[in-house]
Amino acid sequence: MNAFVCALRTTGEPLQRGEIFPAIARLASGRPDRLSWDGGGAFTAAARTQPYALRPLAARWRGLVGVGDVRLDNGREVRRWCAAPPPEGAPDLQLVLAAIDTRGPECIPELLGDFAFVVWDPRAQRLVAARDALGVKPLFYGDRADVLILSSRLRVFEDDERIDRDFVADFLVQGASDGERTIWAGARALPAGSLLVQRGTVRELRRYWTPDAFAPTAVADAAEQRERFRALFREAVARRVDGAGNPWAQLSGGLDSSSVVATAESLWREGAVGQRLAATVTVVDDIGQGDERAFSDLVARTFGLPNEQLSDWWAWRDDGAGAPRTDEPRPILPFFERDQRLVRLVRSAGGSVLLSGLGSDHMLHGTLGYITDLVGRGRLLAAGRELARWAVATHQSFWHLAAQHAVHPFLPRGLRLRAAAAHARVPAWIAGGFVAQYAVRERLPFWRLDGLTGRERFRRSIAWQVSQLQSWIERDPFGDEIELRYPFLYRPLVELSLRLPPELRTRPLQQKWVLREAMRG
Repeated sequence: MNAFVCALRTTGEPLQRGEIFPAIARLASGRPDRLSWDGGGAFTAAARTQPYALRPLAARWRGLVGVGDVRLDNGREVRRWCAAPPPEGAPDLQLVLAAIDTRGPECIPELLGDFAFVVWDPRAQRLVAARDALGVKPLFYGDRADVLILSSRLRVFEDDERIDRDFVADFLVQGASDGERTIWAGARALPAGSLLVQRGTVRELRRYWTPDAFAPTAVADAAEQRERFRALFREAVARRVDGAGNPWAQLSGGLDSSSVVATAESLWREGAVGQRLAATVTVVDDIGQGDERAFSDLVARTFGLPNEQLSDWWAWRDDGAGAPRTDEPRPILPFFERDQRLVRLVRSAGGSVLLSGLGSDHMLHGTLGYITDLVGRGRLLAAGRELARWAVATHQSFWHLAAQHAVHPFLPRGLRLRAAAAHARVPAWIAGGFVAQYAVRERLPFWRLDGLTGRERFRRSIAWQVSQLQSWIERDPFGDEIELRYPFLYRPLVELSLRLPPELRTRPLQQKWVLREAMRG
């Protein structure tokens, strides 16, 4: 297991390592890092890594000590911030410590990449914890009397064993929670794009990045936006391939994963990256229309890449070992055996990094909420033209679309519920008492977006989708064996996507228009 844990006695008295030994023991297998230490006072930390870990999880720099998993996208820029930078080739965690030593925690919002780390400054008696903007790397915290515990693993907090029923209610209806609650009542996830600062008994928790801070532009030059998207996407792929050693890529044959593979191969052929994809892997499903080998095979043949395939590993299928025990349930948990086989396949071939196409659906899929916004602004003629365009292109009734996007959002709440589709209702198998006590209906996505009429429905719905990304990032079994990297979650690319006007993402029969155009050729 690659994991870290640390603890701080907030009252300042010495903290003995033995006081958090049970938490350290729950990190399970792995060898202690060479920099596993007692902080010589109120702070102590430990990290465990597998022999094949990509990076150390503990570091020191001029009095600062830190634990964390850090992969920077802007490492060269961060190095320029440092008054006395670490030697070339130093781990990114040490580079972060050097930057904080020079500029203080104020530089953390400018860090780009995937990271979760904790830094202890004994000079200022200050602890700073941070998590990347999209929540790729996990970080949890909880209080045990006057001791603050932080860890990359939720199992560290199992000693409490009190279930957070609000988390359960959220998970039942949408497969995720609010990004902060966990299955354990005594532990919280540090929200994506957040900082936690602890100085003595005073704690400050603040967001430094949120998708709600970005609004679509009213008008944009399509050709210019397409080229900006293409350039940023190439940057994103390059920074996730470089330093990967023996990178693999998921290849479903769909637009997202095919874009990642095609761009990675193009960059290698141009000499823009020093490493080529070792292979691709495709999950094949023969049920219904799930077999997309015609597309994945075409991409693999075009670039001459090996393509391994995992066929028909349906939900809950296992090889006799049973489902893994996890504190972090995910909507894709039923496919645990498929994922374990995928990990073994990549690891047996010497792979340690797997590129994923996750993220495009959340940030590039448009909605017809922009038509609702037009109605809310009183631009009825423009809304009518858009409804007619969609009706003709998709062979749907104009009146059905108008009712859905121009009438229902403005009805009283009770009438909206009657008109809602089945997925906007509470499933009958959830106990009625639980539904009432924990307001399960109000947790449904339909109701979370309820009331977003007027001028904000399109922007807020896209921002909400991006905020839910962290719930779909795969943890077990990937986190222990290989590192998943997500080109679409390159922060500058996400910010550009959030600013795209509706016409560059939402066109009839041309979803993700800007990505399709950027990949043309």
